[in-house]
Amino acid sequence: MPDSMPSRSAPRARPANQTVRTRAVLLALAIVPLNAYWIALTEMVWSSLHFTAASLPLNVVFILCCVIACNAVLRKLSPAAALSSADLLVIYVILATASAISGYDSLVGLVGVLPHATRFATVENDWTALFRSHLPDWLTINDDKAVRAFYAGEASFLGGGHWRAWVGPMLCWGGFLTVLAGLSLCITVLLRRPWTEHEKLAYPIIQLPLELSRRKTSLLGGRLFWIGFGIAAAVDMLNGLNYLYPAVPSVPVRGTQLEHYVSQKPWTAIGWTPVRFRFFMVGMTYLLPLDLSVSCWAFYWIRKAEQVVGAAVGVGRLPGYPYFGQQAMGGMLGLGLVALYAIRRHLVAALRSVSRPDDGASDGEPISYRAAVCGVVLCAVAMGWFSLRMGLSPWVMVAFAGVFWTMYVGMARIRAEAGVPEHDLNLLSPQESLVAVFGTRAIGPRSLSALSLFVWFSRRKRNYLMPHQLEAFKIAERERLPNRRVFWLLLLATVAGLVSAMLIFPEVLYRYGAESRAMGMKDVGWNTFNRLSSWLQAPQEADPVASSFLYGGFAVSAILMFLRHRVVWWPLHPAGYVLGTGFGIDDYWFAMVLSSGIKFVVLRSGGVGAYRKSLPFFFGLILGDYLLACGWALLGVILDQPMYTMWQ
Repeated sequence: MPDSMPSRSAPRARPANQTVRTRAVLLALAIVPLNAYWIALTEMVWSSLHFTAASLPLNVVFILCCVIACNAVLRKLSPAAALSSADLLVIYVILATASAISGYDSLVGLVGVLPHATRFATVENDWTALFRSHLPDWLTINDDKAVRAFYAGEASFLGGGHWRAWVGPMLCWGGFLTVLAGLSLCITVLLRRPWTEHEKLAYPIIQLPLELSRRKTSLLGGRLFWIGFGIAAAVDMLNGLNYLYPAVPSVPVRGTQLEHYVSQKPWTAIGWTPVRFRFFMVGMTYLLPLDLSVSCWAFYWIRKAEQVVGAAVGVGRLPGYPYFGQQAMGGMLGLGLVALYAIRRHLVAALRSVSRPDDGASDGEPISYRAAVCGVVLCAVAMGWFSLRMGLSPWVMVAFAGVFWTMYVGMARIRAEAGVPEHDLNLLSPQESLVAVFGTRAIGPRSLSALSLFVWFSRRKRNYLMPHQLEAFKIAERERLPNRRVFWLLLLATVAGLVSAMLIFPEVLYRYGAESRAMGMKDVGWNTFNRLSSWLQAPQEADPVASSFLYGGFAVSAILMFLRHRVVWWPLHPAGYVLGTGFGIDDYWFAMVLSSGIKFVVLRSGGVGAYRKSLPFFFGLILGDYLLACGWALLGVILDQPMYTMWQ
């Protein structure tokens, strides 16, 4: 990865020639509560179509298409009142940010954690004696009546007075998330120029929203687009009708499991190996750089080979072998640290601007580098104070923050460079890594309990804000929108998403019941407190074997990065190691094989020109899958029942 030059020699951003219009902002803010209600029913109550888990959120694309359709009608009736392409992208940015802060791996998870320990503490599991005294009352729901109504349903959150038990914890966590978003945004300001202007990362996720927002887009007029759209839409329509009326034939896009066809040892050790065909996954992985997509599924099968070889030689019986979570965590930390090291001169110049004039180094940036660095310091201090108040010891707080934010930057880097359709890195856990390196006794019961309350936002990594923030600034650059206004727009969208979700999510769950209908709400709670209970009941010493796999993953990532930038023909990408090893692509590895094979043939036969001509077909696959999937989900809201989903 080439080193970035100091900021004072950086090319200046092009001057903005469009503005963020108030009516676009107001329209997006009016949609945010409706979007939160849709998320509550679809992702929380029925736990079906997890549209915020995709890097390109399904719900946001669907809403954007609806606004575009209404805008086309409005343009014919009153051209002066119609929204511009910049207005449409502002709406997209606000809704994407609000969806990320309130989505499945963010506030949805938090709401499931807060009352869980109170509801499920029993004499048998002894949670009360083990850790209840270590959980801060100001961060959990402890009112028995409010908790029972939450799980039973048929109650009113506001009208029943249960909000009194929630207001304190929700305000505290809301403040924490706002500070986290502010810290993420300030770091984004420091990373934006070297990644966007110097290295010119591709940001593949924004390609479709940019194309759709153009007034005179050629996408919708192309035959290839409508062929792709028609194939995906027809299959989703047929399968949706089959869900309602089983006599209607269906297309088995959900595929099968390869492990069902393997009965001989050691091959049975491959474990869960789904073969699924999802049109939007094929479309989105076609946009990935070919070396990355090949690296992802290559490392996925290397991972399977590790399992088979381990079973064959007998080491597969060792607890934790082959430590995929630690391997992937080491790889992610290596990727994040190398990405930061590569722009060290830029970061040093930004730090110097705190005490010296920056000589215009931050011209064109959302805020000055001095303000960004001061923002990082202030937000870090606020989060540190919060962590200490909830029970983390100082050294554990620093260790967790170091691991989490390095991982956060690494994930943002992968998304900006490659745009993977989903990054469900469930095996990467800062908490598990700290336990492996230091052991539970060194960390202590109180710090372990506090760390467990962070599981809801650190466990799956699909709703991190930094990738959306970087993409928003890239959209601003492409459309010549003022960066400074986009900065404040992102903060506004974060607060709007927080407030909407914190009011709507509990109300919906008190009506439906987190145990009677919204069964998926218990999963994150069990994941949080069962693991904490096991740590406290059976304390673990530091695990040198697991730690060695973590350090090994770091070394592999660093070596792959070195080879990638020093050896021209080197085919393997370090992000592929992280995604393939850490459960990041398990759900769509087969789509990657298909799309990378097609892309290879297209590039070899027709070059870049043929690839560009083929893009509309794959955009059609994405949009056809998205619109029909969200259409079924919207029908479910109207009929108040779950519907067919092409992706769970």
